Amino acid sequence: MNLAIPNKGRLSEKALDILRKVGLKIGGLSDRRLIATVGKKYRILFVRAADIPEFVQNGTVDVGITGLDLVEESGADVERLLPLDFGRCKLVLATHEISAITTPKDIPEGTSVATSFPNITARYFKGINKTVKIVPVSGATEVTPHIGVADVIADLTETGSTLVQNHLKEIGMIMESTAMFIANKKALADKGTKIKELTSALESVTHAAKKRYLMANVPRDKLTSGSALMPGISGPTVMNLMGSDEMVAIHAVVSEEDINGIITILKNLGGTAILVLPIERMVF
Repeated sequence: MNLAIPNKGRLSEKALDILRKVGLKIGGLSDRRLIATVGKKYRILFVRAADIPEFVQNGTVDVGITGLDLVEESGADVERLLPLDFGRCKLVLATHEISAITTPKDIPEGTSVATSFPNITARYFKGINKTVKIVPVSGATEVTPHIGVADVIADLTETGSTLVQNHLKEIGMIMESTAMFIANKKALADKGTKIKELTSALESVTHAAKKRYLMANVPRDKLTSGSALMPGISGPTVMNLMGSDEMVAIHAVVSEEDINGIITILKNLGGTAILVLPIERMVF
């Protein structure tokens, strides 16, 4: 099965990382590396992220990992199998920080809008019934309002800090994006079992990414409090401790963001031997 992943940029290393976590033994990236064979099942193509939707659509590769923003921009007819938990960003509208424009509705008709995503941006403005002039650019979008190329930009941002650094302000969001696992529709019919196998593996890693396996010994008379605190997937696992009638062991899967608070409460309940372990995969 042929799989395309970005050869550089914000998605490349994370795409490699998740594939390694599902068992694909792929070496590191280099500027000259184009193809890698992994075992007898996979051939990996390292290509531009923007080219992957088209490569998947026309069958050059069976599946690929790229940004949802690039899938939307290309208009490629592909199957969107699974959003992945990396590459999160949003395509926003922004203008000069001193501009009187504060929302998309304030943008005057005929305003020049610079963007690397002309198709998405044009569809957005058509959707809000506003006529603007789309100015396609291939990079350095943030500079265009300062040199008179455009009054407004549509650009990707993760935190908004780049906009602030360039004296711009966000005035609206066009779409949110994340990395996406996509497939060629014919390949999905012909190689469905293999593609579903990889999709399931990627999904299990995505589910596990923000979860931790928490184990603790708690007093038996505090069992109700401990169980409520550690709900797990379908309730915590509670086990007797050999040689102890007063303590029980509770095991559960919990959100990573809740770990510190749960540990503090468990200790206040008299909990001991508290362990937190990473989870490689989680299948529902």
